[in-house]
This record gives sequence, structure tokens and C-alpha cells, in this order.
Amino acid sequence: MTAQLIAAAARLAAAGIEDPVREARILLGATPEKFAEAIARREKHEPIAYILGRREFWSLDFEVSPAVLIPRPDSETLVETALKLFKDTPPHTILDLGTGSGCLLIALLSEWKHAAGTGLDISQAALTVAQRNAERLGVASRAQFQHGDFEAFTGRRFDLVISNPPYIASSVIAGLDPDVREYEPHLALNGGADGLHPLRRIAANLHAVLAPGAPAIIEIGHDQGASASQTLQNHGLNVHQIVKDLGGNDRVILVKLPQ
Repeated sequence: MTAQLIAAAARLAAAGIEDPVREARILLGATPEKFAEAIARREKHEPIAYILGRREFWSLDFEVSPAVLIPRPDSETLVETALKLFKDTPPHTILDLGTGSGCLLIALLSEWKHAAGTGLDISQAALTVAQRNAERLGVASRAQFQHGDFEAFTGRRFDLVISNPPYIASSVIAGLDPDVREYEPHLALNGGADGLHPLRRIAANLHAVLAPGAPAIIEIGHDQGASASQTLQNHGLNVHQIVKDLGGNDRVILVKLPQ
């Protein structure tokens, strides 16, 4: 290692950054002309994804900003679940509630070349990022983004509804890693007192947006399988499956309207 890299890694280690050598190498390779600035930002626990302005998800390169949640590998479980469910006949229309960077919707549109989707989000800044991602990744002609809350979209039914809603209990946020707590949007993290408030609102709206027989696939917290199932059942929905991520944790729940 060069003296520059050794010094940078030492600074990150002193700041409590895990795997400081690897992160220093990443930042040096990606920001050689602004390396010192990048290290100073990472010392303060700003996520690398925000420093670089991008994050890979589903082998696609997404733009990210502090307006959107950073896409995580665990969320690919939702994409995998949808692809398996529709392996024979892909859906024509998709609704993504709380689209953020658009990563879930755009990943699915990249796989289903004849599908079209709508991404809904309460954050206009997030929608701007999602629109740019759709344009960069070649699906803009099949994706539209609309400003609004979970209840805002009615009057049209979709073949598939997806969502990664906020699901962290309010009381837990203060104890999260500073990378998340201090930098990622709380609007996309805070699920209310029990972490299930956004899910209740989605559940109440699914009756108005799901086509007959169509599924909703929703990301949940690692320990929310039972509580999320009960919440959805309380709103008259049938829970068909809970899918675990690669770590063996509850990650995705699949529901449909009753027949």
C-alpha cells in the first residue's frame, strides 16, 4: 500500500469504520482527485454510496442521493420473488409504493421487457432521482413516477404491487449505526411505534389497486413475519408466503385479495 492509502485507512479505522483498508481503496479508485475530501466525509460515517453518488442493485448502476434509501442486497429478495412468481407470464402493469430510487421497479422492468410501471413516492426529491435512474437505465418509456402518499393512487388496478415501506420502529432509530441514522432519510426508515404503521396504510389501499388474483409483494423487517402477516390479515388480505433472505431472516411477504 502507498503511504497515502495507509494514512487514509488509519483515519477510517480511528473513526470506527469496519474494513478501513477496503473502503480506502474503493474511495481512492473512485475519487482520485477528491480522495482527501472523500476520506473526510467517510470519517464522519457518511455512506460510501452517497459519497460516490451511486450504488449497484440487481447488477444495475443506480444513482443515489440523501433523498433516497440506499438499495441493499436484501431487497433483491423481492425482485427474485416476483420473477419466480411470474416466470411463465410476466405482468403487464406494476405499482411501486414508496419507490425511492426506483431500484425495485426498474430492476423488474429491466427483466420484463413488455411491462410498464408506476412509482409512487411522497418525496419529490426521491422521484427526481428515480426518473433519472429510469432514463439512464433505459426504461423511461415504460416507467412513470407520481408524487403522492400510499393512499394517493386509486382508480386503476395493477397486475403486481410492490413496496419497500418504512418498517423500523421509531424507538429503534436512535440506536442504528450512524451511517444510517445520521444520513439516510428517516422518511424512508421510520415505521412508527411498532414499525407497522406504513404497512397498515398499504394494506388498507391494496383492495383498490390490486387486479383480481394479482399479488402484492412487500418487504418487511427481519423479525416481522408474524406481526406483518397478522396486520395484513386484519385488513382482509390472504397471506400466501413469507420469503427469507440469504441470511435466513424474514424479508418479503406475498399477499393477495380474498377470492
